[in-house]
Amino acid sequence: MVADYRDDHRAALDELLLRLPGVTGGKAFGYPAYRFGRKIFCFVGGGGIAIKLPPARVQALADEQPDVMRVFEVADGVRWRGWLSIDRAVSEAYHQDWPLLEEALTYVSSGAA
Repeated sequence: MVADYRDDHRAALDELLLRLPGVTGGKAFGYPAYRFGRKIFCFVGGGGIAIKLPPARVQALADEQPDVMRVFEVADGVRWRGWLSIDRAVSEAYHQDWPLLEEALTYVSSGAA
């Protein structure tokens, strides 16, 4: 199975995240992913990205902006607790999500995830 993702989104996330100390790129679940240590905090998949946050925070964000953000679904309605999916039409728009990306990095690097 070949992972489906937008390479322009990957390039935008590379620019944002790979310059940060301790952040490395690679693959996870077949998708381009970003880690701090051994923990994944973001990956590019499908038409957007997914970031790791506390489950309650994920639900609150998905409820606030359902047109852009939602609880990440794998297939057939299976939801991953603690993963928020963000779909932007233009890759550069992920720059506006910097606070959430930073929050995800802080969350996994704290050991809480």
